[in-house]
Amino acid sequence: MRLRSKFIKVLRDFYDNNEFIEVETPVLGNAASGAAAAPFITHHNDYDQEFFLRISPETFLKRVTMGRFERVVEFARDFRNEGSDPSHMQEFTMIEHYASWWNFEDNMKFVEDMFDFIFKNISELEKEIDVKDKQGNTRRVNFQTPWQRIDYVQ
Repeated sequence: MRLRSKFIKVLRDFYDNNEFIEVETPVLGNAASGAAAAPFITHHNDYDQEFFLRISPETFLKRVTMGRFERVVEFARDFRNEGSDPSHMQEFTMIEHYASWWNFEDNMKFVEDMFDFIFKNISELEKEIDVKDKQGNTRRVNFQTPWQRIDYVQ
């Protein structure tokens, strides 16, 4: 719990240092949107309508950038009504950001800088850790930057 709390604080500091505005978008919606995942559906008694728990903050965050906020981030609770495995939970916290005028290379560099900032500011974390994949197999992951670039088309 303490490590998670520190991790979130360090991330917020990083985004703040990079002039991002933290926003909060709706969790209940009248349509499932933002990712290709199965939603949880609930009934809203007052409106007598079905509502969907958010699967991603993506569409609302993009709307915020259209509202002239060029750098936004959300620490979002999301819900996906799908199978579970060691790498996938139905309820989780996602950190999603958007920066107007950035291309994919800008985003890749930004994320590398973010991980360097995290490891620099949380001494309890090591840059090489064991992670379980979807089948439960342990794999060693090294977060040392710069990361290898792979051509998507190839």
